[in-house]
Amino acid sequence: MARAGQARAGQGGRRSKRDAVLDAAARQLNARGVSQTSLSEIAAGLGVSRAALYYYVEDREDLVFQCYRRACEAMARDLDAAARAPGSGLDRLAAFVALALDAERPEPAVLAEVAALGSPQRETIEALHHGNLAQLIDLVEAGMADGSIRACDPLIVAQALVGVVSWIPLVPRWTGEPEADFRARARAGALTLVRHGVATDPQAALAYQPLDIAILRPARGNAFDRDAAAALKLEELLRAASRLFNRKGVESTSIDEIAAEVGATKGVVYHYLADKPDLVARCFRRAFAMSDRILQAVELSGGTAIQRTLAGTALLVEANLDDAFCPLAPLAGVEALPADARHEIVARVRALEQGYPKVAAEGLADGSVRDVDLTAVAQAMAGAFGWLHKWFRPELADPKAVVAEHVRLLAGGLSAR
Repeated sequence: MARAGQARAGQGGRRSKRDAVLDAAARQLNARGVSQTSLSEIAAGLGVSRAALYYYVEDREDLVFQCYRRACEAMARDLDAAARAPGSGLDRLAAFVALALDAERPEPAVLAEVAALGSPQRETIEALHHGNLAQLIDLVEAGMADGSIRACDPLIVAQALVGVVSWIPLVPRWTGEPEADFRARARAGALTLVRHGVATDPQAALAYQPLDIAILRPARGNAFDRDAAAALKLEELLRAASRLFNRKGVESTSIDEIAAEVGATKGVVYHYLADKPDLVARCFRRAFAMSDRILQAVELSGGTAIQRTLAGTALLVEANLDDAFCPLAPLAGVEALPADARHEIVARVRALEQGYPKVAAEGLADGSVRDVDLTAVAQAMAGAFGWLHKWFRPELADPKAVVAEHVRLLAGGLSAR
């Protein structure tokens, strides 16, 4: 990477051009994912030739590596600044979230497809990210020590916050809403979530009636009916693909790998699907159908509005932790989907974005929910859900503890009150 290194060591003008290249690349990575990021389009957008980009990057993989490294370095700076901020441990944790979601900054590349990198670039990014996570855990533990942050599992909370700050810059692409003023409003929603949550009485809110995850199981149907049998096979295929896409990213997961996961051949996979983008789109349809079923159950459940909201939250987390369900989490790459599928999925995300806050808003009437921007808080909370697949393993945390921490975060934030 000699040329890229020379660019970093160059004078201010060169460094500024490199920043412009990486800003444009980060936007494309977040919008399209690794496989659809185009050096030619980045160059055209900057008004330079593709050849000119090679002064700053060696190839697409180096471009991805530099974007991911810059994102890790920016988070490290935010963590350092937050650790030196005045106030309590909770104040410093909130300072990190506020810095990471600064609306004036160019959006950073989200670490959605680290597995697409080769060695040693992948290990470098993983080491930088793990270092940031350790420092974030330190901030949580410091707040617990000074009494400003409630008792919690620092790892689970830290990972949830990484999910929040990673997801929020991506939200407008998934909801179709204008970016103007969005990030400032979303940052305020994230800070509401982190500090105090949405419940007027978090302890009473936690007395919710759990929903049965069995409502998410697909109907078995008649195994001797050809259509029913095909539907079951497609469900198994989509579940396996979703699990692999969540863990590795779309670019790093091959159709051969998905076929092997279900004990089939690539030809069998293509019997059900047109191509990889079609597979990704179907995985998203499956995920949002699951969310629709949860929302329907929430609307029919008992208890106060906040208790019903927390019951839905708990089931969403539980489904994301269980390989038997494993919905595909939205992250980078929505613009890589076929146009018709993209429009459909954006509409469904927008509907869900409005559906859950609508239930919670009923708590304004029954007194169980605080008068806050519930849509902005829900968008922040969605980031915590979506990030679960990037870190959760049973050996790292008890699934019940993960569910409990996410529910408590939404109910009462992290304040020790």
